[in-house]
Amino acid sequence: MRAVHLVPAGVVLLALGAIGAAASLDRPTASPNPAAVTRQATVTAAARACPPTLGGGTGTVALIAGQAGSGGSGGSGQAELASLPPVGVQLQPAGAISAKGPGVLSLLTVPAASSAPGKGGKASKSSKDSKSTKATSEPTGWSVTASGTMAQAMEAEVAQSSGLASLRCGEPGSDIWFVGPGQSSGAAHIQLELMNIDSLTATVDVSMITDAGPVQAGNGTGITVPPHQTVTESLSSAAGDSSVVAIEVHTSSGRVAADVSLGGSARGRTTNWLPSAAEPSTQLVIPGVPPSSHAAELFLTVPGTADAKVNVLAITPQGQYRPFGSQPIDLPGQSASSMTLTPLGGTAAAVAITANVPVTATVLVPGSGVGAFTTATAPISEQAVVAGNVSGSGFAPSVVLSAPAGAARVRLTEIRASTGSAGSQVISVLAGHTLMVPVTAPSGTKRGAAFAVVITPLAGSGPLYAARVETQDQSTVVSIIPAASALTTIGLPPVSDSYAAITP
Repeated sequence: MRAVHLVPAGVVLLALGAIGAAASLDRPTASPNPAAVTRQATVTAAARACPPTLGGGTGTVALIAGQAGSGGSGGSGQAELASLPPVGVQLQPAGAISAKGPGVLSLLTVPAASSAPGKGGKASKSSKDSKSTKATSEPTGWSVTASGTMAQAMEAEVAQSSGLASLRCGEPGSDIWFVGPGQSSGAAHIQLELMNIDSLTATVDVSMITDAGPVQAGNGTGITVPPHQTVTESLSSAAGDSSVVAIEVHTSSGRVAADVSLGGSARGRTTNWLPSAAEPSTQLVIPGVPPSSHAAELFLTVPGTADAKVNVLAITPQGQYRPFGSQPIDLPGQSASSMTLTPLGGTAAAVAITANVPVTATVLVPGSGVGAFTTATAPISEQAVVAGNVSGSGFAPSVVLSAPAGAARVRLTEIRASTGSAGSQVISVLAGHTLMVPVTAPSGTKRGAAFAVVITPLAGSGPLYAARVETQDQSTVVSIIPAASALTTIGLPPVSDSYAAITP
């Protein structure tokens, strides 16, 4: 006979509260099964974390909150940035930074955090040592939170002062992956930023796989990230002289947002952000591989112990084909490897990957610094938003649209900064094809000024994948932002009046 489990009333109430809070969670990576959804709930809360500015100093966050393109329509709510100071450093207090109204693009300047006088925020013992009594600039992360109307379709990105975005500010999670080049491929310095936007302490384990197999990630076990703080870890020594590095950030308690920066080398390469890769899966679609004078590079990792058979499909303006032939690529378990995408032939593409076991991947496109990266995304639901785009003064943004299964009709809406005024165009994408569409700032936008782009699949469209690509001087790729769904509503699964879901 099955044992009877008695559940304390407090546990039941806690679980029911968690179920009721589902409507205010951040964007899911995929929509629930439509057949299991009983109602739609409005998104009322959203949260992200932006990493410290590369090189220190002030930075910029491109933020659009509220229903994108609403032009400041009514509704209550707020969106603001708050600092996540580095652990162990006492900082002078900094006030929160608020965004503009709903549907309006804001370029928010985040100041460099200043430590209190003296090392670690303590006064120096020697008054003669003037250097030790001066406040110093400290790299700090930033949380981005929105509530009410402002939480709907929120998008936040790390940007240059011009507003050109280089990285989406990440959602906190419990398992985050990165795959990219190692030191022998130009990433001389590899640095991990861990940001805790919650009120509970997070405990993080960091593991790595290189082209030589699994390696010990230094002091990567049991890293404590206190609430509302940032922890920085160097992974350079652990990576060794590898050509490929896969990094897993896993929390045993709490959750964090994580970002990885790849530093320059003796050849003078600058530092770039490596965006997080998709959760390992047997099916991935990486959008936004633009034409380039040099071949892009595909970085793959097989995190499990079972060997993988990987198939790669290119989705191009001319249709679909297999750049590495019809035979699957054999990769051993717990491996990281790279493949040159020379067969793409300098055309825009999305890369679809299927495998018999879960894998994850990133594509590196040669360009400024180490290069620009694009990673797998889910098909766009409702709409996607890229906040930080600039045109003119040598810069040219485009949206790369891919429809691997069915044809798609897409509305591209460009939103001017500060005013929220917009222009739009409707684009058709053939099934099994990719289309690269130039976008420009709305009429009246100052030359070189930032604007946002909203990507909206129209009714009846097949699955749509997209990314924004920014080039400089017509040929150099300087930024790729894979487009992720920016939801205004989420589907709630049915809930029955039974304790079965929460009993042990």
